[in-house]
Amino acid sequence: MAVHSLGRGVGRLLGSLRGRLGQPVRPPCGVSAPRRAASGPPGSAPAAAAAAAQPGSYQALSVLAAQEPAAFWGPLARDTLVWDTPYHTVWDCDFSSGKIGWFLGGQLNVSVNCLDQHVQKSPESVALIWERDEPGTEVRITYSPWLQTRCGPQ
Repeated sequence: MAVHSLGRGVGRLLGSLRGRLGQPVRPPCGVSAPRRAASGPPGSAPAAAAAAAQPGSYQALSVLAAQEPAAFWGPLARDTLVWDTPYHTVWDCDFSSGKIGWFLGGQLNVSVNCLDQHVQKSPESVALIWERDEPGTEVRITYSPWLQTRCGPQ
């Protein structure tokens, strides 16, 4: 269940990149579209090369995230998280000195981003699965009761 939810979340994030401003995500510099259709079974070198060259593909987005972190993570953070104070710089990293900074100047409330916005959108979706020690006795808690447990009656 957790993996399924994670997959949906990643799919939504990637989908938001693909559809931003009605334009497809273009692959980063150095990744070009194939000149002819690749042949071979999925996972083969020609098929993998073709998938990497497709705008919005996982491989193209992965390359964009590695080569241009601010261009990849900035729009995702701006559009998917609720910020109390917006950030002014997506990232400031100098690996040689060990200086790593993300979303400088920004402040957010983890509870709002992990609970509040989801209870508004889908209150009956499963928020938490508690795996008890006894096999087969898991407890599934949806967003709405979880919020009431944490904050009291609404």
